[in-house]
Amino acid sequence: ALRRVGGLPIVRGKNMATVVRETEQENDPPLTGRSPAAEVVLAYLRDQVAAISHYDPQVRRDEPDAVHQMRVATRRARSALQAFGTIIDQDATRPLCAELKWLAATLGQARDSEVMRDRLTADLAAIPPTLITGPVQARITAHFTAELAQAGKTALAALEGQRYARLLGNLDALLARPPLTPLAEHRAGTVLAKPVRRAARRLLRALAAVPAAENRDAAIHEARKAAKRARYAAEAAVPALGSTASRQAEQAKDLQQLLGDHHDSVVARTVLLDLAAKARAAGEDTFTYGLMYQRQACQAASIEQALPRFAGRDVTIGC
Repeated sequence: ALRRVGGLPIVRGKNMATVVRETEQENDPPLTGRSPAAEVVLAYLRDQVAAISHYDPQVRRDEPDAVHQMRVATRRARSALQAFGTIIDQDATRPLCAELKWLAATLGQARDSEVMRDRLTADLAAIPPTLITGPVQARITAHFTAELAQAGKTALAALEGQRYARLLGNLDALLARPPLTPLAEHRAGTVLAKPVRRAARRLLRALAAVPAAENRDAAIHEARKAAKRARYAAEAAVPALGSTASRQAEQAKDLQQLLGDHHDSVVARTVLLDLAAKARAAGEDTFTYGLMYQRQACQAASIEQALPRFAGRDVTIGC
């Protein structure tokens, strides 16, 4: 697609493949377990590519939640390609997965800063004013204002770059000419159940490994990533597997959010140590930073105590 007309950049909305697909969908029969597996997976991928295109101009305009939604669509597309590599040839899509990972990481810089700023601001607001010493909120604001400004520049530079343009073109090419395997034409209800169950089993193994892990924080972070994969694989398969896949997606989502809170508490403590060091160097009282650090540590400990009941839960689909 042309990127420039008269020297002015085109703000990307829906690409032609997306417009054509939306027109076709008006007459498409609903997807079911009897549909070819490729149709179910490709429909999910088309939705994610359409979401990337939809949120692209919103990210450029710095609209609320746009970065988050665009990153989620990017992650969902990558997870689907990885989970259903026996349907859309995994060897052929591996380079595309690497580029989707790059885009998600680039967008993540801004999103992660937003999340951490809001987390620390909310935590500080929950502390009685008598226990707040020094310009804590001012330091939090200044720290994340600088981070977000840099992250925003990085994201915009990526969206204006050739690497991103190639990625969009490769996504369009994938949807137009997907590298399908022989399983692609088999019934989705039969073919998709195995990779969805496999993603759930990997999640359970990741959870089971946490108690004995030498680095428990890292192990919980790996379990969080496994929860995301189990969730997105199940979401993609809902048209074929119905309520069982929906149930797995919901359970994995709940667990992903819980483990995400744990990861955020780990990152928050690192940020608080950095802020405290700068405050100390400026001659400020650092008591409040220590108090916030302990609050974050207690939240993480509570989550770790809750994990055994999740590890024993059956999150695999029943089909």
